[in-house]
Amino acid sequence: MNIKSLIVLALIGVLTLGAAAPSGASDRKWWMSERVKGELSLTEQQSREIEAIFQATVPQLRAQKAELDRLEKQVSDLLSGPGLSEAEFAAALDRAEAARGALNKSRMLMLFRMRRVLSADQRSRLRLLHERQEQERRERRPNSSAARPE
Repeated sequence: MNIKSLIVLALIGVLTLGAAAPSGASDRKWWMSERVKGELSLTEQQSREIEAIFQATVPQLRAQKAELDRLEKQVSDLLSGPGLSEAEFAAALDRAEAARGALNKSRMLMLFRMRRVLSADQRSRLRLLHERQEQERRERRPNSSAARPE
């Protein structure tokens, strides 16, 4: 398993988590985009398989994200609260970090399953597509160092 490919898919996957909304969601899912399907030569069957993987995983990801948000709020509240021992705070922090790890693991497993649907050539083209999109984003961003006074 190529870790670089998984990282690229993870980055793309992060963008798709918000795409689960029923209306207009398909334009934000790379496997449903006509342009991307054309660039990758993605078949309708592959697109359906990836969508099924996504739909099967989204409820778990949402539940894990809600739990992570709850635990992070708890950590934040504890941080500003009085009379808390370092051990109690560390335990709450451990719970939040464990929840973050579980969410990341679930997301990466989803991406791994999606990756298995693609051929080696399609994975390579997806990586190149992602790199091209990242380059375009960087070029669109204003140069923040030029705006800073020296």
